[in-house]
Amino acid sequence: MSNLDMLPLVIVMDQMNVSVTDYLAAFVRKKVKSGRYNNASEVVREALRRMEDEDQRTLRLAQPTAQDILTNLDEDQLAGIRQSVRSGIESIEQGDFTEYDGLKGLQELAASIKAKGRQMVKQD
Repeated sequence: MSNLDMLPLVIVMDQMNVSVTDYLAAFVRKKVKSGRYNNASEVVREALRRMEDEDQRTLRLAQPTAQDILTNLDEDQLAGIRQSVRSGIESIEQGDFTEYDGLKGLQELAASIKAKGRQMVKQD
C-alpha cells in the first residue's frame, strides 16, 4: 500500500448562489426542519441528484435496452418470445432461411419487408 492510498478522500465542492421563489425557499426550510437534511445545500443536492436520475430514466425509456423491455414483460409474453425464438432456430436448423449478402442483400431484405407491410396495410 502506498502513502497515497492512506490519504483521506477529499471531495471538492464548488459554491454557487441561486435565487429561488419564496415558495421554494419555504419548501427547502421545511425539509431542513424535518431533520432529514442538515442544511439547504443537502436539500438542493438531493433535488439535483433526483433530477439527474429522472433525466437518465427518460433517456433509457426513449432508447430501451433489451433488458429494459424484458423486465416489463409478463410470463405469457416471455413464453411467447421463447417459443418464437425456438421456432426460428428450428427453421434455421432445417435450412429454411434466406441469406442476404452485403449492402445489396440488406437492400433486398428491406424492400421485401416494406412490400409485405404495404400488402398488410392494403388488406386492412
